Amino acid sequence: MTFLRVTMAAAAAVVGCTFASPASASVIGPLNIANCANGGVTFTATTIVFSPPTLGGTAGCMETEAGTNLTYSNGTLVSGVSGDVLNLTLGGGTVDDFMTFSATTLDFVLTGLGPGDSNTNCTGLAVGASCSVSAGNPFVLTNLGGGNTRIGLLANGTITDGGSTSPWLGEFKMLVNIDAVTIQSVILGSGSVGTTYTGHFNVVPEPSTFSMLAFAGLIISGVKRRRS
Repeated sequence: MTFLRVTMAAAAAVVGCTFASPASASVIGPLNIANCANGGVTFTATTIVFSPPTLGGTAGCMETEAGTNLTYSNGTLVSGVSGDVLNLTLGGGTVDDFMTFSATTLDFVLTGLGPGDSNTNCTGLAVGASCSVSAGNPFVLTNLGGGNTRIGLLANGTITDGGSTSPWLGEFKMLVNIDAVTIQSVILGSGSVGTTYTGHFNVVPEPSTFSMLAFAGLIISGVKRRRS
């Protein structure tokens, strides 16, 4: 019985340390965004520009959408909060303050886009099939049928909050009434495609949190084996 009490106390301590002290806790939860009114995104072979413009034209206005429930040291980010998303030059490397939100210190750092699709032949795509404009291009064009295309852009990075860093990942999504081969032709011809967008991301606990939870699980599992 003594072993059981001590072990359960140790497990509780591990879990307690993991979730205690909000000031040092990891950011965690879902984030859904969309462009502000009359805004969207325009992309070329080398650039991504968000609108309506903010920060002197270096970024675009966005808003958090339903389903957002991102907890951090000073509270919870929910729907209806405005923010800024920086314009990008493809291949530009890490981007600090890629996404920021009003009245918070949250800093979404972008570290990667894509990958795109290995198929670069957008002609005659079957419904549900995908392609990318060119090798290395991060946008994925998926044929939805009826001349409609879903454009996906995977993104990932880290988010900092009061010294704590967590990874995030997700996707920007766009729907256009243009077929994939036409989009490919426009982009390869130095043109641009513009549309509205949404973004769906998830911030997960830092690896150490997972490790501590796993350790607690092993302790509890050991207790059950000992008792049996």
